[in-house]
Amino acid sequence: MEVVKQYVEKIVANLPINDEERLLMKEEFENHILEHIDELRMVGYSEQQAIQQALQSFGEAHHIEKEMKKVLFPHYKWIRFCAAIVFTIFTLCISAHFISKWLEPRNASPISIGVIVMLLFICTFVFGLWELLYNEAKKAYKTKWLNVTTIFIVPTLLYEFIVYLQFQPDTLEDWLLQDELLIPLYVIFYVVGRQLYTYSIGEKIRG
Repeated sequence: MEVVKQYVEKIVANLPINDEERLLMKEEFENHILEHIDELRMVGYSEQQAIQQALQSFGEAHHIEKEMKKVLFPHYKWIRFCAAIVFTIFTLCISAHFISKWLEPRNASPISIGVIVMLLFICTFVFGLWELLYNEAKKAYKTKWLNVTTIFIVPTLLYEFIVYLQFQPDTLEDWLLQDELLIPLYVIFYVVGRQLYTYSIGEKIRG
């Protein structure tokens, strides 16, 4: 049944397993669902009703995918967090180096071991707290509106707007010299690193 195949494909498509394991898991899921459909039809359900009831009882495909990832890759979130932090610090250091060279070409680079350690501490604390609040909010409120954009990007842009009204920089140089106005850049780097890991981890493990 095409509907069942599509449903199962959504579950297994991005799981961190190889192609052989994915095929076996697809067969297992499909057989289980088809058996349930046959049981429902034996008690009087039509084929369409049986399919709908079986898929509803099984659950939302993306929820099952998340649970399967937890089982197959239990430290996924911790590794993603660490990868995003490393990506954030790396891009911040590169950006700070080139911005400083552009604004003050005669001065030495502002990046040092002390700066990197400070960034590591700040980013780990701030984004770690943010991730905890995000996860707790998702558990408490089952809604599609709770996502990376609404939790990370929207509050940051609101903060940026308020700070902009306060400082009102006239030029790009003035903007770049205000640390408060660069905070959205830090958040964007973190979200980009987080999403890159999210969308690439399945392919990396399968490869």
